[in-house]
Amino acid sequence: MGGLEAVSVGIVVADVVARPVQGSAGRGQLELVEEILLCSGGSAASTGYALARFGISSAVIGRVGQDGFGDFLANEAARHGAQSLLIRDPQAATSATQVLVDPEGERTFIHAIGANARLTPADVPLAELRARGAKLLHLAGFFALPGMDDPEGAPAARLLAQALELGFLTSLDNVWDATGRWERIHAVLPYSDFFFPSIHDARHITGKWEPKAVAEELFALGVRQVVALKMGPEGAWVISRRGERYRLGALAVPAVDGTGAGDAFIAGFLAGWLRGRGLCECGQLGSAAGAMCVRAVGAMPGITDWAELESMAQQVPVLSGGDL
Repeated sequence: MGGLEAVSVGIVVADVVARPVQGSAGRGQLELVEEILLCSGGSAASTGYALARFGISSAVIGRVGQDGFGDFLANEAARHGAQSLLIRDPQAATSATQVLVDPEGERTFIHAIGANARLTPADVPLAELRARGAKLLHLAGFFALPGMDDPEGAPAARLLAQALELGFLTSLDNVWDATGRWERIHAVLPYSDFFFPSIHDARHITGKWEPKAVAEELFALGVRQVVALKMGPEGAWVISRRGERYRLGALAVPAVDGTGAGDAFIAGFLAGWLRGRGLCECGQLGSAAGAMCVRAVGAMPGITDWAELESMAQQVPVLSGGDL
């Protein structure tokens, strides 16, 4: 295997996407939709594959079953230009999500955790990855990774702490917490250089409402360098611990499906950071990547390459660069 710059660890999912779903069928009835697609999904895969498309040498680590969905996902990494370090687990089925996309592009998810539940820090060969040149470790989907979470986020905190000791930059993404025990992620934040929650999730994690208070609380909880608050059609805030902050607008693109848009944002931001770009430009690249993603069904079909990403990023409006 060749060298690496970034490693994306976490949830890997087979997404079965149906659209547009009107919700008109009652129990025992049939509703027809325009299309049903099988797509690679899960935060680790979507961010890792988008990084590869943006020219960053990346690998994805996760667990999949020895089943048809697992076969599909094992082949997806090469198709997107990433390295697959997926573990084929004989004791669990591949994680899968039924994604129901309504006519406005909003999504409803029906999810089975499957093999993702068995991913642990022991599955991540940090020293080997660092020896291959990896600079960044991204942990994706914390709240859907029981093996990284119990007890109270300790395994994930240990993994990122070890990564920092080896010289990695560390990055964290959470996903929705169906249990409502949001405080579990607090143990992981002091070992995270970058944290990328949606504003909705960040409000649950911090107990704060306004973006300024949310960001301040996340830094107080230990985030080391950057908080990026993803706000969907309202754009994003990107804030550094040093006090640099930018409010970014959203690009106006036809929204077909929002699946994976947050993961694409992370990939765009990190691709810029690994190239030495400043905070504002990284935020613009993240926003542009999210806009790319929503143009097509599934997490990856709308993602093209670095050249288009840079071009789109130049169109992302910077609404303010002062106080929140």
